[in-house]
Amino acid sequence: MKHSIAERIGLLDLTRLEAVQGDEAAVETLCAKARTRYGDVAAVCIHPAYVARAVNLLRETPIAVATVINFPSGDNSLQEVHAELESVVTAGAQEVDIVVPYKAWLAGDKRAVFRLMEAVQHWLGNQVRIKAILETGAIPISSMRLKLSREVAEIGVDFLKTSTGKTAVGATPEAVADLLVVTKEFAHSQVAPGIKVAGGVRTGEQMDTYIAQIEAVMGTTFITPRTLRFGASSLLDDLLSQEAAL
Repeated sequence: MKHSIAERIGLLDLTRLEAVQGDEAAVETLCAKARTRYGDVAAVCIHPAYVARAVNLLRETPIAVATVINFPSGDNSLQEVHAELESVVTAGAQEVDIVVPYKAWLAGDKRAVFRLMEAVQHWLGNQVRIKAILETGAIPISSMRLKLSREVAEIGVDFLKTSTGKTAVGATPEAVADLLVVTKEFAHSQVAPGIKVAGGVRTGEQMDTYIAQIEAVMGTTFITPRTLRFGASSLLDDLLSQEAAL
């Protein structure tokens, strides 16, 4: 099914994670860009330092403010993650994208992910939406991606997310296929997760390919910002330029 420009824009988490002194102007530009003539993006995803500013700028809009935690390495301690969460929730973040401790998990600490995500659930409850970043590009074996995805889904998160976008391999059709297997398994449970495709999705053609892949498994009703997001910084520009060329 062909989705409109408005529908596709509505699936975007418009992302800018750089943080330098004076970056407030760039955040203001991003928040303005998030409102297009075709409709609003689902969320802006920004560095924790700028959450309060974005919340203020987008207060009268339906656009969510998202940020990243335990980012990008996934190596922070529980205490550090707790402090990060307290700070961004106090600042008004409505969604948090949390890197799971995939390195520790790959190194053999099979309870590392459970410890962190259980603690996050305890700290946050239902205050914000949680997107678990699995860094699938660092996990080249499908069976391991499936195992990690199931572990996270069982704990309960709002979205399974492919990548930070900070590693050599971001989102891939193979990784999304594995996330779809798990999402389908949990679709009728109390902890049914959505999917966020992030890491290297730069063109409308790439986005449409992933949408078709996801729709084939989950159906048309899954293609909504409640259950599907695309994290990207340049994808919006490509969608708008394609529309302008029609």
